[in-house]
Amino acid sequence: MDLNRRELDLISLSLFRLTIEKKALLGDRKDKDLIEMVEELEKLSSKIDTERLIK
Repeated sequence: MDLNRRELDLISLSLFRLTIEKKALLGDRKDKDLIEMVEELEKLSSKIDTERLIK
């Protein structure tokens, strides 16, 4: 990725918000699609955070 630090910060914050919202929607349910979505968001968030630390 060729993004500057500010862009990475904004993406990271957005991913964090999305993850929290999806976890709140999930609650006690066992919705497989929602669980997979949260897992993918967390993976993507981890990649972005790693990129942010490098810059």
